[in-house]
Amino acid sequence: MKKLTLIILHKLPNRVRFKISHDIANTKKFFETVKVETKNTALWYNQTINTLLVTFEPEEISIDEVIYRTATALSVEHGMTSVKLVEDFEEKSIDLLSVYSGAAILLSFLYGLGKSKVEKLQIGINNFTAGLTTAAIMEHAYRETQRKGFFDIEILPALYLLKSYLANRSVTAIALMWFTTFGRHLVLNNFSNKEVRIYRLKADNGKCFTNLELMTKVHNQQANKELGDHVFFEGMDSDNEVDGIPVFYVACGS
Repeated sequence: MKKLTLIILHKLPNRVRFKISHDIANTKKFFETVKVETKNTALWYNQTINTLLVTFEPEEISIDEVIYRTATALSVEHGMTSVKLVEDFEEKSIDLLSVYSGAAILLSFLYGLGKSKVEKLQIGINNFTAGLTTAAIMEHAYRETQRKGFFDIEILPALYLLKSYLANRSVTAIALMWFTTFGRHLVLNNFSNKEVRIYRLKADNGKCFTNLELMTKVHNQQANKELGDHVFFEGMDSDNEVDGIPVFYVACGS
């Protein structure tokens, strides 16, 4: 079974866009979980490409809370399953067509360095290379739109360089087109993975927790978990209330 995954595609101070591995069946309940106790939070779910856009007021709710509320809603939607949260995700987009266009650019450069080159053949090679590179860029834009709901701004200067090529037929313009679009995808990706596990605790009396009972249940949920060096439960610190909801932080010692 495919791992339940929440990918952060893009984030700004007042909005964040996610890619979700599984469909949202009950959007009403999902949205309510994310929006609880906020007035200016809005969600748009694109079922076709499985992306979710959340906009919010930073003065009302922090971006980190939006992210973890979304992970919580996704976990609850799928029976309290743990959620793999991928942050700073950047997909490498060097596919076959972009590799072929890069090879064609190299071939065009090498032919231009030859002493016995034919000008008409050089222009023909350049034109073929320009067409192949343009096709690779268009495919890249389409794939980005399918994955994230929009294409990266780097596409626009690449198309401007195409106009420059049509004016002077220089292979240098094609090379700049290629590197403008695909250059950043040549480096290794930097992203961090977290596993978010949501637990629902129930009071023994069905009404409310005693202090000892709550601490015991929280401690038991932490037992045998990968917490790095912070493996010792040292109690809970109260942060009073947020929008009327009691908030506690678990203190872990090393």
